[in-house]
Amino acid sequence: MVENLFEQNLLWAVLAAVCWLFAARGARRLATRPHSRALRRRARLGLALLGTALLTLTVRAALGVALAAETDWWGATDFLLLAVAPQVIVGATVAWLSVPAYWRLTGWGRTPPRSGGRGPGADTGEPRPGAGGPASGVGAGGPGNGTRTVDGVTGGHGTGGGTADGARTPLEPHRAPVGDARPNTTGPAPAPAPALLTTPSDGGTVALTRSGPPAAAGSVADSGGDGAVGPVADSVPARSAAADPRLVVPVRVGGVAVGLGALFTLHPPAPPYTAFLVLEMTLLALAASGLVLLQQRRRASVGAPGWRPASRGRRLVRSLAVVTCGALLVAGGYGLAARESRLPDRMATAHHHAYDTGGGPGPGAAPARSVTDLTGPSTGAADRRFTLTAGTRTVRLASGETVDALTFNGVLPGPELRVAQGELVEVTLVNRDVKEGVTVHWHGVDVPNAEDGVAGITQDAVRPGGRHVYRFRANRTGTFWYHSHQQSSTTVARGLFGALVVTDGSRQPTPSDGVDRTVVAHAWSVGGARGGGSAVRGSGGALSGRNGLGGDLRTAFGDDTGERRERVAAGTPVRLRLVNADNCPRTYALTGTSFQVAAIDGNEVSAPTDLDGTLLRVAGGGRYDLTFRQPEGAVRLIVTGDANAGAGSQGFEGCGEDGAYGTHGTRESPSLILAPDPAAEAPAADTEAPLFDPLHYGTATGPRPLTPDDDGFDRDFRMVLGNSVGFYDGAPMMLWTVNNAVYPDIPSLLVEEGDLVRVTFLNRSLDDHPMHLHGHRMLVLSRDGERVDGSPWWTDTLNVAPGERYEIAFRADNPGVWADHCHNLDHARDGMVLHLAYDGVSSPYETGASTGNTPE
Repeated sequence: MVENLFEQNLLWAVLAAVCWLFAARGARRLATRPHSRALRRRARLGLALLGTALLTLTVRAALGVALAAETDWWGATDFLLLAVAPQVIVGATVAWLSVPAYWRLTGWGRTPPRSGGRGPGADTGEPRPGAGGPASGVGAGGPGNGTRTVDGVTGGHGTGGGTADGARTPLEPHRAPVGDARPNTTGPAPAPAPALLTTPSDGGTVALTRSGPPAAAGSVADSGGDGAVGPVADSVPARSAAADPRLVVPVRVGGVAVGLGALFTLHPPAPPYTAFLVLEMTLLALAASGLVLLQQRRRASVGAPGWRPASRGRRLVRSLAVVTCGALLVAGGYGLAARESRLPDRMATAHHHAYDTGGGPGPGAAPARSVTDLTGPSTGAADRRFTLTAGTRTVRLASGETVDALTFNGVLPGPELRVAQGELVEVTLVNRDVKEGVTVHWHGVDVPNAEDGVAGITQDAVRPGGRHVYRFRANRTGTFWYHSHQQSSTTVARGLFGALVVTDGSRQPTPSDGVDRTVVAHAWSVGGARGGGSAVRGSGGALSGRNGLGGDLRTAFGDDTGERRERVAAGTPVRLRLVNADNCPRTYALTGTSFQVAAIDGNEVSAPTDLDGTLLRVAGGGRYDLTFRQPEGAVRLIVTGDANAGAGSQGFEGCGEDGAYGTHGTRESPSLILAPDPAAEAPAADTEAPLFDPLHYGTATGPRPLTPDDDGFDRDFRMVLGNSVGFYDGAPMMLWTVNNAVYPDIPSLLVEEGDLVRVTFLNRSLDDHPMHLHGHRMLVLSRDGERVDGSPWWTDTLNVAPGERYEIAFRADNPGVWADHCHNLDHARDGMVLHLAYDGVSSPYETGASTGNTPE
């Protein structure tokens, strides 16, 4: 719902701006019509356009209020304050002043004019009020009070009872005629006077009256047959009325207000919004004052008898000048915005130029420490040693496709690292020839800060020919994974990742433990696939969910995009560790048996229950552990929806695709079949089955963790995940924002060691955001206001879908400077990154093009 409301807000913001642009231009040019009939027609058209503009403004305001009601008011504060409130005020002013003025000029609702000189008493033989004697039908009476006013202009004199010869009284020059105050007398009508001309100072000639065939008595000069007052009688007063500032200025100010509202909708500013609201209202007040002065001068000009519209050539030159100036301003603004958005060539990690304190104390209370001091054990023999060698090579998958890959140890994915809980792990990273540079981040493992493997924050990227050693203790069992955190949107997509499994170290594994399989799913950019393209590197587009690569994207379990079968004896315990090594959520189905979700992101679920016919949607970067006993028949694990690959990855809305998540357009899916008989067939997946919901799964045992004391949380942060149209590092794009800002302008979340922290995520954007906090586990408290009532839901990568609102909590117990970002790595690349900064901790490392460190 919120996704649709947000889309509609964007659409109607642009539509309203276009309508008000035309309405403002029409109001300004209304007074330039050459005669009253044209002015009347243009006023009717302008009134219709103004009504359309007010309608778009009404819809725009209603959508803003609906978005606020759907997301809580704080989720749409910027829309309400900056886009809706000023426009509603200006729109009300337009309805109060401009609409009635337009209506008076249209002539609608006015008494139809008398034609052919037939007025009261004309040719009827009946006396008419004001007549000097009985009507005779011909020449019955002298000049009388037969005048009438159209558009505020007095027409010519009528005769007392209408004249048979159509004679009329001539108009006086320079002023509207009025009725004769003398009593009517009978007698012949006066003869028509010759035309009178006025010669203005510029030499032009403006006709005030003209000679010609006499009009019927009681008619208006140059009526044109429909009662429209022509240029002879009322051009000057009608133009003056059409140039009234009360008509023109509110509409033009409305155009400015709606334009600013569209700007603030397409490119929302970062909070707080008070300064922007004051700036906007000040701009509108200045615009209104300046436009009133200009319009008063314009009214005096067009209301002068000698005024004439500019020639067509002059108007063309003026239009070309305006267009040229506008183009120069747009080009200049484009260049300036592109230049200002460029990231510095060198940027210290102390780019925490702003902090969000979350209601807690500011910086400066804690002693100074460096990231380089926050290392793992530097002494002692390692229990497990691994070497990961990063290199470039072309790999043929087990299913036959080829991948232009980056690999660890020459395989896709990288080798699985298995260690026991409590073991000291030492990993040596070697970069053979990856020109982008390499690091290793231990996703989900709460390592010391210096071992976190984020280029430019916890270390420098390892250049070709270099090496780096990581040492940490595996303190918690679970399913994790590792990947490069240097230009990760492309290096991870091309293969620099692998699984990390921490097992229970209290006992040795035995055959009775059964089958323990890690299933790493990833969409490879393949060549040689049926109907596929070449593995061409490209951006993929920020909204495409294409993992930063072009080519034909095919999902694989490990290195196999097809079907894989394994023999498993009936009754064998099975644990499947699902790892989603991609940007977007991936939907799985397990058919042929009931199962349990034993762990989420490496965290054991308390008292899990059996599930059957339930789909599992795993966040990008997330992991689920499934357990079951092998039945007599076959069990199939299959992907039923994948926005990371196939036709589903091409949608404008990225991962979500209006909730489909790749279920439409998924061409082929990998599958794993476990069965006592390898030839057995497993039941097909039900793609309409319900989704697994961790919110109510399992049973809590004991008190809830991370419960605040009477004083509540020590820090309370709010993060609105949104979209903005703008520039990032010199390129125009759809930005992915946190609180309407992008890296490095997103304030860091400041904490002190020991703080109990609450964070509220609200997704007001067009795509999913798997939010990943390094170095900490997050406890989900609620979703959309509904509290978790099952097993404690611990996670390190929480997918926040469009419109969803989550509250999470964590304990600040791992000092450092930690990345906190969207794990859709395309979004992170485009600025959806901030930091969790412990007070007093700094980093000596730098990011930027000249440093070689590009963490996302």
